[in-house]
Amino acid sequence: MSNIRLLLTFFTCFWAATTWAQNTKTQTIRGLVLDKDSKLPLAFANILISTTDPVMGVNTEEDGSFKLENVPVGRHSLTCSYLGYSDYNSENIIVSAGKELFLNIELSEEAFKGIEIVVVDSTAKQHRSINDMTLVSGRSFSVEETQRYAGSINDPSRMAMGFAGVQANRDNNSDIIVRGNSPIGVLWRLEGVDIPNPNHFARRGSTGGGITVFSASLLANSDFSTGAFAPEYGNAFASVFDLRFRKGNNEKREYTFRAGLIGLDFSTEGYFKKGESSYLVNYRYSTLGILNQLGFRLVGPRVDNTFQDLSFNLHFPSKNKKHSFSLFGIGGISKEFTEVEKDSTWIQYTDYLRTDFGSAMFATGVSHTATLDKKSYLKTTLAVMANQVDFNDDTLNLQMANTRVATEKYIDGRITLASFYNRKINPQYTLKAGVFINHIFYNYKNYRLNRNTFNTDTITDGQGSTQLLQTYVQNKYKISPRLTTVFGLHLMLLTLNGTNAIDPRVSFQYSLGKGQTLSLGYGLHSRTLGLGSYFTNINNQIVNKNLGMIKAHHLVLGYDWYSTKGWHVRAEVYYQNLFNIPVGVSMDSSYWILNDRDGFAKEKLSNQGTGLNYGIDLTVEKFFGNNFFVLVSGAYYRSLGTGLDGVQRSTRYDGIYNTSYMGGKEFNFKNGSVLQLGMRAVLSGGLRYTPADSLASAAVRAYVPDLNQINAVQTPYYARLDLRIAYRKDMRRSNYTLALDIQNATARRNVREETFDFVTQKVAFIYQSGLVPVLSFQIDF
Repeated sequence: MSNIRLLLTFFTCFWAATTWAQNTKTQTIRGLVLDKDSKLPLAFANILISTTDPVMGVNTEEDGSFKLENVPVGRHSLTCSYLGYSDYNSENIIVSAGKELFLNIELSEEAFKGIEIVVVDSTAKQHRSINDMTLVSGRSFSVEETQRYAGSINDPSRMAMGFAGVQANRDNNSDIIVRGNSPIGVLWRLEGVDIPNPNHFARRGSTGGGITVFSASLLANSDFSTGAFAPEYGNAFASVFDLRFRKGNNEKREYTFRAGLIGLDFSTEGYFKKGESSYLVNYRYSTLGILNQLGFRLVGPRVDNTFQDLSFNLHFPSKNKKHSFSLFGIGGISKEFTEVEKDSTWIQYTDYLRTDFGSAMFATGVSHTATLDKKSYLKTTLAVMANQVDFNDDTLNLQMANTRVATEKYIDGRITLASFYNRKINPQYTLKAGVFINHIFYNYKNYRLNRNTFNTDTITDGQGSTQLLQTYVQNKYKISPRLTTVFGLHLMLLTLNGTNAIDPRVSFQYSLGKGQTLSLGYGLHSRTLGLGSYFTNINNQIVNKNLGMIKAHHLVLGYDWYSTKGWHVRAEVYYQNLFNIPVGVSMDSSYWILNDRDGFAKEKLSNQGTGLNYGIDLTVEKFFGNNFFVLVSGAYYRSLGTGLDGVQRSTRYDGIYNTSYMGGKEFNFKNGSVLQLGMRAVLSGGLRYTPADSLASAAVRAYVPDLNQINAVQTPYYARLDLRIAYRKDMRRSNYTLALDIQNATARRNVREETFDFVTQKVAFIYQSGLVPVLSFQIDF
C-alpha cells in the first residue's frame, strides 16, 4: 500500500506541475538581420508577427539586432522586410516557455529595382539551400525537422532518408546512399571545414556508421545536396552535408536535459559577457545497454554497444561587430562488443564469432570573421581533427579455444587551414573564392588470418603524412529578374602521389512565374580514395599508391513548383557518368571499389573502371502549416558499373526504386499543450550481391564469389514503418516533451546480406533488427 501511495503522490505532483501557472505564457524572440552576401547588419528593418492579437512588431537597431518581448508561446508567423530587399517570412516558428528564440535572418538585395519580379512563396524560400550558390539538387533542413520526422531520433543523416534520391535500406546504420552512389562519396562539412566521418561506430574507409555525433541542441539550419554541387564543395561525388552550429544565448543562461533509451543528453548555454560573448555546450552518454537488457538489440542478438560525445560552440564578437571569433568542436567515442558463450546449439561460423569494435573522432577549430568593407568579408578557420577505428575478430571452438582472425587499426588526422573571401560586387554579382590546406598524417594496419596456411597476412600497411590542397572560385550572377547563374572551378592536389583534379561547375535557375522554376546544373566532381586503399600490401609490396582520383560528371535538370498554400512539387532528372574507378587488374577479378560498404582495397587495382547512374527523383511536399505536414518522395534509378572485362553490370546499390511516405499532425489543447503524431513508411528495392560459389567456398573454407553472377541477385525488398507520438507542454518558465519513436513498428526482419558459413558449408542470410521502441523525455528551462 505504501508503494501505491507513493506512486499516487508522484503522479499527483506531476499533474499539478503541468497544470500550474496561467494559460497565457510568453517568451522573448531576439535576432539579427544581415545582408545575405556582404554579412553587414541592416538597420531599421521591420519585424512583424502577424499571428498575435494585436499584431506585434519592431524595427532593428543600428547593429541589425531586434528584440520582441512577451510573445505568446506556440507557433507563429514572422516577417522581416527591408526596402530594396526580398522579404523573409517564417510561417511556423516555435516559441516555447523554456528557451528564448534567436533568429539569424539574411536578406537578399533585389538586383533589378523598379522591375516587377515574380515572387515565390516565402515558405518555400526557407527550404531552399541556405548556400544560395546551390541552384540544383539542394535543400535546407531545420533542427525541428530532425525532431519531428518519425524515425529520425534527432539525427540529420536518418532524417535525410525521407528525401528524394536517398536510399533507405538499413535499420541500424546511417549510411547515406544517394542516387545509386556509394557512401564513400559523401562529404561532411561543419562550420565551413571538411571533417572526418562524424558517426559513432564509424565504417572503415567510408562515411557511414551507427548514429552521428551531432546534437540537435547545437545544430542550426543546414544544407543537404544530392548532385551537381556548387564549386566550393570538393572531394565528393555522392552528396554533401553542410552543417552549421547555432550560437548560445548571450543574454540569458538556459539548459536542456534529455533522457531516453538511446542516451542521456545535457546542454547548457549562456553568456561570458552579457550581451556579447556566448557559449553553447552539449554532452551525451548512451544508454543502449538498457535496450539490450530489455531484449531490443539494435545491431545483433549478442551485440552490446555504448557511445558518448561532446559538442560546443563559443562565440566572441568584437565591440564594433566588425570582427568575431568562434571556437567550435565535436568529439565522440563508441565501443561495440560481441561475446559468445559455450553452447551446444552452435551450428555456424557466426555463432563462434567474437568482435571488438571501437571508433573515436574529434574535430575542433577556431575561426575569425572580419568585415573588410561594406561589400566584402573574410573568414579564416584553423582546425585540428582525427579519426580512429579499431576492429578485432576472434573465433572460438567448442573447447573455447581462441583464434585471432583479424586485427585492424586505422588512425588518421589532419590540420586544416580554410579561408574564403566573399565580395558583393553589386546586387547582381557576388564572388566567393577560398582555399583548403590539409596536412594529413596516418597509420593504417590490417592483419588477417590466412585460413589456408593459418599464417597472419598483412593486408594494409601505411604510415606517414601527406597533403591535400584545394582551392575554388565561384560566381553568382543575376542575368535578369528571372535568370540566375552560378559558375566556377574547384582544384585539388594530393601530394601523396601527385594526382590532381580541375573540376568545372555551372548551373542556371530560371523563373517561369507563378511559383515555378527550371534549373539546370553540370559539374565534374573528383574524390580521393580512402587512405587505406593506397597502402594495399601484397607480398610485402605496396601496390596501389599511385591510384588516381575517382571522377564523375553530373548533369541535372529540375523543375520546382511552389504554391501559395505551402505545397511544393519537385522533379529532377539526372545523369552521372563515373570514370577512373579503381578495379581489380586480374581478368578473374570482380572487384569494383564502389561496391564496398566499407573497408579498403585488398588487391592490386587500376583506374580503368567506369560507372553510370541515371534516374528521376520526385517530391510532393506540404510544408508544416495548419498543424500538419506531408512529405512523399520517390525515385526510379539505375546504378551500373563496368570493370576491366568491359561488361556493364548492376552495382551493389542498384535497387531500381525507392519510395518514402512521411507525414505528421499536431493537436493543440487549451492548456497550451500539443500532441504530435507522425509516421514514415519506406519501400525500396533491395541491395544487390554476388552469390557464393558453394563448392569453391567449401574447398577454401571462405566466401568465394560466383563470377558468373556478379551482383546478379537482389535481396528482398526493404520495407519499414516508423511511428512517433509526442506530447509537448509549456510551463511558466520551462517546457517539456515526452516522445515515443517506434522504429520498424511491424517488426519486419529485412535482409542485410548473404553470407557463406564455412563451418556448415551453407549459404545463409544475415537479418537486420526488429522492432525498436525509443522513449525519451526532454525538458528546457
